[in-house]
Amino acid sequence: MAQMRIKDIAAEAGVSPATVSRYLNNRPGQMTEETRARIAAVIERTGYRPRAAARNLRSSRTNLIGVILADIANPFSSAMLEGLSSSAAARGCSLMTAISGNDPAKEAESLVRLIDAGVDGLVVNTCGGNDEAIAAAAGRLPVVLLDRDVVDGGVDLVTSNNRELVAGLVDALAAAGSERLCLLTEASDDSPVRRERAEAFADELSRRGLAGEVVTLADGGATGVGRLDETIRGYAGKKLGLIAVNGLVFLRLTEALAQLGPSLPAGLKIATFDDYPWNHVLFGGVTTAAQDTLTIAERVVERLSERIDVVTTTVGEAAKLAPKRIEIPGHIEHRASTSR
Repeated sequence: MAQMRIKDIAAEAGVSPATVSRYLNNRPGQMTEETRARIAAVIERTGYRPRAAARNLRSSRTNLIGVILADIANPFSSAMLEGLSSSAAARGCSLMTAISGNDPAKEAESLVRLIDAGVDGLVVNTCGGNDEAIAAAAGRLPVVLLDRDVVDGGVDLVTSNNRELVAGLVDALAAAGSERLCLLTEASDDSPVRRERAEAFADELSRRGLAGEVVTLADGGATGVGRLDETIRGYAGKKLGLIAVNGLVFLRLTEALAQLGPSLPAGLKIATFDDYPWNHVLFGGVTTAAQDTLTIAERVVERLSERIDVVTTTVGEAAKLAPKRIEIPGHIEHRASTSR
């Protein structure tokens, strides 16, 4: 059978080619339900599939979403990429992905490269240091920030309810009898999420009158083990509770604790962010602030699609879509690591 064309569909449905085109591009206007049903029936019967390249050319869309991730070594990033890919595919879009490796220069290069490639919009998990470049990009095409904000705001952000999750972990450790709490974090403070969690942690200690501090756990190896050992010894005689600021720091903590072995104090309690399979078995199960990565990914793609639709359907109206901060609630998984 010869390849069906829009004019063939129109002839069989008894409508104009323009009406079929509006139907295919989901812009029915005043089209009646009866007309829609007639077109749909012809498309179903003939198995017609519009050619994507021609459709995209007419609509000035590529159906490509650019994604910049700061650190693919972080399990959160790989889980998020899977969610973004699934959500984009459900909307008929594909991803073009770049990894900055927490390097602001690479992130800036990725912004330029993806824009030049013709993506419809950008999802940016920023490593920091590119606020002006991201703002400039948002002035050219739709941009949604993933998990990490820029200093001046002004760009859509989808993230977790980090402050509430920190409070939940502090609750769990305090209920387990911990007298001193430490938030273990990375050496760099470029991540807005880590800063927010550290600030929330300090606020919770102050509000509850608890003792504790934020401790940098270096990138594994002897330095990390030594710093953790120093922290534990510094609180000798006190029941200590440790919170890892993310999944990567938790893995470093696990490695360091394994090397310290018998020197671990009695009553040590552990909690972390980011729920992965190993959290269910290490230390008998680790109490975790579980982020809803699937919903975060869905809302990121949804918000970006809203902006793309505005840009492609109403020229010059993008500014009317005010920036949003969207917080997706996570929850605390209570496990053996904080039991009494």
